[in-house]
Amino acid sequence: MNRLKGKTALITGASSGIGETMARQLAALSCPLVLVARRTDRLESLKQELEQKHGIAVTTISIDLSTPGSAQSLYNQCQVQNLQIDILINNAGFAKHGYMLDIPLPVHQEMIQLMVTTLTELTYLFGQDMRQRKDGYVMLVSSLLGFMPGPQFATYSAIKAYALNLADSLVREFKQDNVRITALCPGGTSTEFMDVAGQKIDGVRSLAMMSSETVSRSGLKALAKGKGNVVPGLMYKLAVLGLRLVPRNIQAVLGELATK
Repeated sequence: MNRLKGKTALITGASSGIGETMARQLAALSCPLVLVARRTDRLESLKQELEQKHGIAVTTISIDLSTPGSAQSLYNQCQVQNLQIDILINNAGFAKHGYMLDIPLPVHQEMIQLMVTTLTELTYLFGQDMRQRKDGYVMLVSSLLGFMPGPQFATYSAIKAYALNLADSLVREFKQDNVRITALCPGGTSTEFMDVAGQKIDGVRSLAMMSSETVSRSGLKALAKGKGNVVPGLMYKLAVLGLRLVPRNIQAVLGELATK
């Protein structure tokens, strides 16, 4: 991770969960930060803490990235403030647990706007600058569900497959420009995600939950090394390997069992 030391990082969804944890880990590497989320109070609290503890510059930008045009607006704000982004972490996201038709259409549209359209636009906009400088790092936060069907998380699963596929494709496209891209594909992680999604994790499944610290560190190490994608945790790595031997219709059954 020392390869990232001192580089300016922009993190979306920085007010909680994996995004907040990555902010703390990058701050410990003396990285100036641009923290992006909707919750201004949380961003300002985190800014004050990290500036005092690590002596770094932290810029906060409160914006709803699930609205059309928000990616361009965020990019423009960075340009106005002369913020050169060396590391882009596309982390913002959420899900709703349940059958597709039981979830209101605007929720699906919001997820797609945030985790497909905005993610793609931010990667394009900041990626152009990185190409010109011949240097940069981009992380797309995907999911274990990016590898398999996810009944009761159908739209989210499809979105995360898009992020994984996009990253795997851009690895080759960005290589000539010395821009490294990584898809972080975590399994169950102990964050606010499950509360927002409305999914209850108990019993044996709770034993499989990983800490955001472990997941974040795994992602940042992979990004620093230029790995195209990373699945944190041995159990989840083995699960992905095993999926290659299972037909897609059986994967869907396993996916539904895992996400009930």
